[in-house]
Amino acid sequence: MQTVETNKGFITRIGKDVEAFGSRVQTAPDGTRLNPVKLDGLTATDPVSVGKKLNEIADKARTHGIPEPIGSLYGFTLLVKSETTVKDGFDLVQNRFFVKGEGEILYNYNHGHMAADPKTAAVNFLNAFDTMPALLEKYKTDNEKLMKDVPTLKAVVEDVWKKEDELKGLKGEMTEMERKIEASLKPIEQSVGIMADIPKEEAKPLQIPDRLQAVKEVMGERFIIGRPAAGVPERKGFKI
Repeated sequence: MQTVETNKGFITRIGKDVEAFGSRVQTAPDGTRLNPVKLDGLTATDPVSVGKKLNEIADKARTHGIPEPIGSLYGFTLLVKSETTVKDGFDLVQNRFFVKGEGEILYNYNHGHMAADPKTAAVNFLNAFDTMPALLEKYKTDNEKLMKDVPTLKAVVEDVWKKEDELKGLKGEMTEMERKIEASLKPIEQSVGIMADIPKEEAKPLQIPDRLQAVKEVMGERFIIGRPAAGVPERKGFKI
């Protein structure tokens, strides 16, 4: 699945950054991590000077939405990015700070916001490195869950395909049935046309036996000879 593959890419990239930081980080004798931040245009490396410079950048930087490098720490690039929002008709510019490694992923601490206190601001990027292991674990956990769901998702997809095949089969049967019905109606239509073309049978002259004809000539109009309708049994009779 695309999501699984995408997560695998993030896992690989973040994993490289975690490994790189782990191999480069320096510690003091008491185990505290050192913070050798290097800022462009600043020669001082003490926490207060670094913190003040970062606050100055936070106030004045305008990158127009494009991350710009401002220094480095343990081989990672330090970036600032200006984000503009509109409030009450005015443009509000907010600068956020990130750390970027070889994986091209931007890590941040405190949502990228810089603390006003110089000493706290100075360790912003060092603290951003601490978000990498948690982010790596998140993608791994997400992928494990997705991999467990893959069989279920495949079953759902296969069931949908199966139903589509069944629907196609039913449509085919319906089409065949309509074709048969149409074919069966054609002989009826043709027979109706033939019946309509049959000419009506002309009435045949009444055949009167000689004996009755002689009686009729004697009796005249008082003697009536009739013929039953078609399909009705013939009954002979006379009226005086």
